[in-house]
Amino acid sequence: MITIQDALEAYKKAIKVKFEQEKTKEYSSFLLVPSRAQLRKLCRERFKNNTNIDDLKCFELFLGFEFNAGNKNKFQASTDKFRPIENFLKGETDLVDKEGINMAAILVDFQPRPFNKFANLNPHDLTEEIKKTNVTTSKQNELVKKDDKPIIIKDDIITALKGNLKQKVGIGSLVVLGLFGAKSMFFKEKECMEWKEDHYELVDCKGEHVEFASVKIIKPYNEIEFSRKELKVCDTTKFFNGDKPLVWYSKKNNEVQFFNIDGENPENGAELRKVSLHIIDKYVGNCE
Repeated sequence: MITIQDALEAYKKAIKVKFEQEKTKEYSSFLLVPSRAQLRKLCRERFKNNTNIDDLKCFELFLGFEFNAGNKNKFQASTDKFRPIENFLKGETDLVDKEGINMAAILVDFQPRPFNKFANLNPHDLTEEIKKTNVTTSKQNELVKKDDKPIIIKDDIITALKGNLKQKVGIGSLVVLGLFGAKSMFFKEKECMEWKEDHYELVDCKGEHVEFASVKIIKPYNEIEFSRKELKVCDTTKFFNGDKPLVWYSKKNNEVQFFNIDGENPENGAELRKVSLHIIDKYVGNCE
């Protein structure tokens, strides 16, 4: 007999499976680095043309207000509400609030949702859903085990290499390995990354994890996030490629910092915004 708790655990596992699938689809830019700011933005995208009554009710229960233009400012200020979902999708903590779980299902577009629909599937269908989820989860875990750990070669010969070494290391890299030795060049034990002044560096996950203003300076390696850099800008910096921004900024305590990709400021968790002509005029000085 399948209990409600069994069904709930299966529902959460299924959401995680769908999350991994959605990373390669239309909204991958929000899910590859699922920060709370990116999840809030994805939530807006998911609800733009959403008329599903269950989804709209979940939005109201989760955030405390309806999804409409009149609540735009409330929604902009609700970023931290998505923190539990961020931690859940990253595998850092479990998600116990039912409305949060249902919102996670909406963000990754899992069906059937909400949980009461999933739990009320007929026993045969529910059993099949649980089996399917367990099989998919096992396959994903096997892929993770087979995949090599993130590695790096000094002097940017290779900055971040993953996967099957035999398949991905070219002749030039093999020469480098022969000259310097694989053990000294590849830091396979370094599966985490740490923010150092203006960029991330690979570090050993076994080291002490540092907390600063509730933001993890040391976090699990993520290929896209690893490419984040703080930029030193001036009036000759290229800020746009046509209409597309090339620079993002955060402003906190009257301090403005500029970065090369969207997301969050690694030092204080402030949400990054697209640079604008107003910000450039006000905060960007002349090149020396």
